[in-house]
Amino acid sequence: MERWKNIVSDREFWFILVFNACLAWGYNDGWLSSDTIIWIYFFQSVIIGISNAVRIACLKNFTTENFQVNGQSVAPTSKTKWMSAIFFMFHFGFFHLVYFIFLTVMSINNGSKLDLRVVFINIGIIAFNAIFSTWSTVLQDREEKPKLGGMFFTPYLRVVPMHLFIIIGFTQKVSPDIVLPVIGSMHVFYIFLLLKSVSDLLMHVIISKSWRGPRVKPVGGYI
Repeated sequence: MERWKNIVSDREFWFILVFNACLAWGYNDGWLSSDTIIWIYFFQSVIIGISNAVRIACLKNFTTENFQVNGQSVAPTSKTKWMSAIFFMFHFGFFHLVYFIFLTVMSINNGSKLDLRVVFINIGIIAFNAIFSTWSTVLQDREEKPKLGGMFFTPYLRVVPMHLFIIIGFTQKVSPDIVLPVIGSMHVFYIFLLLKSVSDLLMHVIISKSWRGPRVKPVGGYI
């Protein structure tokens, strides 16, 4: 019970929930297209990757347990930290470059309208939240001894689901409805939004470890 209380008392948990709910509401009301939402989610993933690279670069005391480079164990040195941060940026960025090309082609061929103004506004909102969230996580890392391997690979858990979400999102016109047990018929893009929201919340709880207690507050009160 105490763990659930800690999770729901995290303000960023509610930010993620409300943020995704607002996008779903906008899509349901017709003033947000599927293209616009998927591009917002794409840039959200990019910002998360940048935040993780910053987190790795800011490590002070960490362990490289079960973390290998070219099949060999490495020491928890400053060189290991910086090389990992740089390699992560290039490798994670490559996946998103592929997604960027795919999204661009699909947006051109798709009939939905892409609202760049809304995309940029939401990028700003996500980036603003990411600054405080990353700051809090960096301070939390200073109080612990995080595993570099876990920090390096955890963001990749978003890559495969994101790829599936994008495919589902852009193929909604091929199969507009899916019949689910109990719920009944549901538009496939709503399933996409639901799965994406659940994935965001789970990843946030895993990374922030918010079930253990209140998160570090970098500037007085947001986190």
